[in-house]
Amino acid sequence: MKRKPYLTALLLTLFLAGGMFLAVPAGSLLEVEPEIARELQAKLDSALAATGTMGVSVAVIMPNGKIWTGVSGLSHPGTPITPDMLFDMGSTGKNLMAGLVLDLVDDGLLSLDDPISKYLPPFPNVDGKITIRQLLNHTSGLYMWVEHPDCPINTPFDQIDFDRWWTVEEMFSTLGGAPYFAPGAGWHYTQAGFHLARMIVEQVTKSTAPAEIQKRLLDPLDIHGMLLDMKEPIPSQYRIAHPWYDTDGDGIPEDIFTKSRNWINSLSGIYYFTTMESLARWLRALHDGNVLSKASLDEMLDFYTPLPDEGLAGYGLGTEHFIMGPVEMLGHKGSIFGYRTGVYHLIQYNITVALAINSDSDEKGFAMFGSIIEPLLAQQ
Repeated sequence: MKRKPYLTALLLTLFLAGGMFLAVPAGSLLEVEPEIARELQAKLDSALAATGTMGVSVAVIMPNGKIWTGVSGLSHPGTPITPDMLFDMGSTGKNLMAGLVLDLVDDGLLSLDDPISKYLPPFPNVDGKITIRQLLNHTSGLYMWVEHPDCPINTPFDQIDFDRWWTVEEMFSTLGGAPYFAPGAGWHYTQAGFHLARMIVEQVTKSTAPAEIQKRLLDPLDIHGMLLDMKEPIPSQYRIAHPWYDTDGDGIPEDIFTKSRNWINSLSGIYYFTTMESLARWLRALHDGNVLSKASLDEMLDFYTPLPDEGLAGYGLGTEHFIMGPVEMLGHKGSIFGYRTGVYHLIQYNITVALAINSDSDEKGFAMFGSIIEPLLAQQ
């Protein structure tokens, strides 16, 4: 959940993956040949072994629309990762939430420039003049709960109340703080904005955000590989890749699958699980113009810049913008206990990559992503 600067790490990863990132002309990859699929799998297996990652799942949508899926490693001892396994999206789900809000804008049910006071009651340290747009691009000034010293994420793992479901009211009062700046006067990544956006969506639709995402965004695309309403016990038809986290600081990760995720799900506000194929298909459809109106997609890709200490070229509505040499990437990264997930669309190449690991390491996630990017871009 906590954001970390990562431009240097990602650049280093891409160069370590083969050193060819900046030299490849755009549009060189035309189709997926069998030997390319074999090379992608070999790179994935090699990177998994080199980094000590527990398991990885990846989906790549090529320029011709063909999908390659690859997996490596384990969910837990005796159970290998399979393509149908779901991983926690973490903050990658912000892209879906922003898409849902913009779909409601397209239907005339709300406006990005509506003040949140139009839909929500007052909360401590929340300015009612904040707009919906400012919630989605992190210019609201709202305090970041995970920076509060009493936030469970900042306590020893064995002292966390795993079963506790934090309400939004509790988070603004117990874990709240003064705004960083007046609405629109700066940029600071915060979970709070997307909590409030979710509440506005549910107020407007008289439904739940998960139900509306499935109905409005995913069903029309025939995407059914996401678990958007994470309840316990997990429905039997879903297979979840077990999360691994170093609970005692000895450098050895433990399987934390049996621990309730109520605490982290409620604090993050977006607790969606997905297969990588479903995640890649979502982002590809979005950037192919098959989800939102052109006007709404343009709003999503209206990037705030520069961002302080984030390593991003800009942040739109639930969308991160990377520029790496001549290559532009649009999507979002997710970081949550036991998982790292990311999905990005490479604009010039018309390639979409979704990747998740069940290890608690940004560095391992970057390395796995780099292992896939290098052979994709190296094809002449």
